[in-house]
Amino acid sequence: MATSREQSWLDLMAARGDQLVGDLFGYDRLPGDWALDFPRGLPEHLVYLVVAGAAAGVVSEQAVELSAGSLFWVPPRIRFRLHATGDGGLTLYRIRLATPPLMGPDGHVLLAGMWDLRASFDALVIELSGALPFRAERLRALLVVLFSGIFRAAARRSRQPPLDADQRVLLERYVDERPAGRPDAAELAAAVGLSEDYFVRRFRQTFGVAPRSWVVRRRIQVAMLMLDESSRPVGMVARDLGYPDVFLFSRQFKTVTGMSPRAWRERGSRLR
Repeated sequence: MATSREQSWLDLMAARGDQLVGDLFGYDRLPGDWALDFPRGLPEHLVYLVVAGAAAGVVSEQAVELSAGSLFWVPPRIRFRLHATGDGGLTLYRIRLATPPLMGPDGHVLLAGMWDLRASFDALVIELSGALPFRAERLRALLVVLFSGIFRAAARRSRQPPLDADQRVLLERYVDERPAGRPDAAELAAAVGLSEDYFVRRFRQTFGVAPRSWVVRRRIQVAMLMLDESSRPVGMVARDLGYPDVFLFSRQFKTVTGMSPRAWRERGSRLR
């Protein structure tokens, strides 16, 4: 169940969400020398979802590292600094939310593997960039979906997951290094040194889905980035990811994102 604090936040989003988003929002590609330093914090809430690249920094004297899939939320007046790491820069969604009369977390929030929220960020940025009918109503609904997803994930992570952080990192690395592979549960279990039966039970308790569904979603995340950052034809992207035909790729892509690969690429022009 949501705490009274979280429920109050969601109620506020449902009532006034379209009035709370600041001027800074977008889907952005930032250079390798990108850096921020706010010794007194910001007057707004700042929320990032990292899509590609990595960053590091310090928030209230605590070191933080952001990688692809990280969600990072810094409430107002919390000092922090961040910088991109590596030469490739960063690709991320970012939004600022006005302060009054918002309440928020006591400190920063950093959650890894938050790919399921990408669709919410994407829809929110597109809606903020346009002026279609029922814009305010849709923005409020999208913000409720986004922040309820954040609160749900934070609650799940606050309990000790059956698979620990090191095991999750090993699994993610194993799958990401083999984007065209089709690892089954036995192969994934071996990658983290567990028996298959034990692994499957713990995996579902950790991620909320079966291993096969998780692998498909992670592969589609790679496809989303490839479609965003290259002009390669959809068929070539499908082949690079090991799909025997573009139809299967398109079907799985639409299941995960709610739109076809071509529609996903076309939507990119509205984010730039």
